[in-house]
Amino acid sequence: MRALWAEKQEASGRSNTDTRTRILDASMRIFAKYGYAEATLNDVAAEAGMTKGAVYWHFSNKSDLYLTLCERSLSQNSKRIPQQVEGILGAANPQNALDAWIRAPSKECVMDPGTSMLLFEFLTSSRVPVMKRKLSEAFDQWYGQIGDILQSFQERGMLRNDANPKSMAMFIQSLLNGLHMAWLIDPSGVESGHLLKDISRVLWRGLNQERRAQE
Repeated sequence: MRALWAEKQEASGRSNTDTRTRILDASMRIFAKYGYAEATLNDVAAEAGMTKGAVYWHFSNKSDLYLTLCERSLSQNSKRIPQQVEGILGAANPQNALDAWIRAPSKECVMDPGTSMLLFEFLTSSRVPVMKRKLSEAFDQWYGQIGDILQSFQERGMLRNDANPKSMAMFIQSLLNGLHMAWLIDPSGVESGHLLKDISRVLWRGLNQERRAQE
């Protein structure tokens, strides 16, 4: 059966990878539009221009599809972070570069508030233990990857080396998640005043290796 499906995909000029990507892209739009609870695989199939059977061929159920989507997002972020950290630490004014990086999630909320709600909606609404466990495993792996990246910068003397790199990864992501949630609840409260600037200043002082050497 799988061989037959592969032949059909090849005949249409599409690979299984292309089909899987189309389904994931479509599911992102559908989950953002309807929310995790209300979205259906029929919606995803229609958005992707496929049959529901094609979606089930690649994903066993809606939660499997969502977790794969989450893992893809984490993987994409982990690939971008080394360049982002390098850019911040190598900037003429690292604190200003860090401030711009912290502001990025707020811009994402403005451009696509539906997508920004997905993770928080799922975490607060799901009561299925196996789902929580799988999501926890995915994030734990991601924190480890980001921790390894931060450790490499510690070894180069670009970040203070007296903090556990995985702990730093979890702290920074928790901070960004908190800001993301705060923006979704009260955008004006986050954007007004000096909140983001103050956060970037405090965070940079905590990470800065040169400042630690002066203490």
